[in-house]
Amino acid sequence: MSAQQKPVPGDEVSFLNDVGGGLVLELLGRDQAKVRTNDGFELVYPIRELVLNARDPSRAVSDHHAQLRASDDRMADRIERDKGRGASVQNGGRAPKPVEDPGVMEVDLHLHKLVEDEGAMSDGEKLRFQLEFFERRLNTAIRERKKRVIVIHGVGEGILREEVRKALQFYEGVRFDDADPRRYGYGATAIEILHV
Repeated sequence: MSAQQKPVPGDEVSFLNDVGGGLVLELLGRDQAKVRTNDGFELVYPIRELVLNARDPSRAVSDHHAQLRASDDRMADRIERDKGRGASVQNGGRAPKPVEDPGVMEVDLHLHKLVEDEGAMSDGEKLRFQLEFFERRLNTAIRERKKRVIVIHGVGEGILREEVRKALQFYEGVRFDDADPRRYGYGATAIEILHV
């Protein structure tokens, strides 16, 4: 909501991202307003999520303008979330995806990404499935002459991490260490494949 369209106590408003509306009771700082909803509840809303109901034509907001405002707010939220990663108004608030290095393979071992229903598996079956998947992907990376494999195992209790590292001890020509924590957090292992 722009400065000239800022609601004042007594204004009737509709909610931009919710069904319904209400009456502005008071402004709380510059960004929020206490609103008594049409259902009788007193709730605090960000002013940018309130649309003034048309009382006089100079303050009317069309559905089109409300949608444009919502779109602008979503883009501003994306820019704020991806600040420092290249998000801008010019690229629609979306940070450019990093260019993938063809010599690097990422293997995500989070179970929810590998199977549809993990609830039907015991803990031992889950671990065995993850390790077998890891070894298949590692063998593929070696065959395809990749230089690095990043294994995303998560932090958890550290069992999967330790099992992955135990398995790596049986492979000749690989070195491993923690992956870059700035990019992967503390739940990933970087494997360097030394091709001869």
